[in-house]
Amino acid sequence: MNKFIIACILSLLSCSNTEPTEKIEKAQGSTSSILTDTCIDFNSLNNKIRDGFISKSEALKQIHSLLPQLKTYFYKNGGHDFAKGSWVFPVQGYNTKAIGGTNGSGYIASGYDYFDGNKHGGHPAHDIFIFDKNHDCIDDITKKPVNVLSMTEGIVVATETAWDTTSNLRGGKYVWIYDPFSNSLFYYAHNRQVMVQPCDIIKAGDTIAVVGRTGLNAFKKRSPTHLHIMQLKLDNDNHPRPIDCYKDLMNK
Repeated sequence: MNKFIIACILSLLSCSNTEPTEKIEKAQGSTSSILTDTCIDFNSLNNKIRDGFISKSEALKQIHSLLPQLKTYFYKNGGHDFAKGSWVFPVQGYNTKAIGGTNGSGYIASGYDYFDGNKHGGHPAHDIFIFDKNHDCIDDITKKPVNVLSMTEGIVVATETAWDTTSNLRGGKYVWIYDPFSNSLFYYAHNRQVMVQPCDIIKAGDTIAVVGRTGLNAFKKRSPTHLHIMQLKLDNDNHPRPIDCYKDLMNK
């Protein structure tokens, strides 16, 4: 009788220990799925902003909701803080001499608002030009395509891969990466090919695209082949504000 009672008690204890574990595993799976959906939601939001399908107030409200979840996803999936001093020059095989303008004069923040989408003004960015006289997106010296590298660690939050010559989209094929440590969005535009997708965790120096000529103006013959790179830092209200990254580029 005693043996029977002991066996029952052990059985109950065993069941008691197993059930919470199963619940935890299910909860973790649910959380992971929700966080992945957050990346997709941001990409969708970015498209709505780009195409003028959402008001500024509503877009800002959604960004405010999504950013904490993006941070959680980043750190849960192996993301690390990465200081400015270790940032990487974004065009492989090139250096600061390839930056357009004089002493960063290509940067024009006036007239720009992220929430104006594809109709924004200004040029709060830097263009980094490659050697490509015949506009075939192949480096004239190496005879190879030129890789676009992520300057920072971060999470891919938006991409465009379906641009064609009939499109009025100014950025062409682009990548948006969110870096939680600097609390900034980095925009890499006019790419020939995009090598990443939303939710990818990126390390500094990872190849994210190939330099190209996509985009309304970048495709035109008058435009030399280049990467367009922009940094937007999120303020206390999570409004993405342009910030000049010229000095950080020059330090690479």
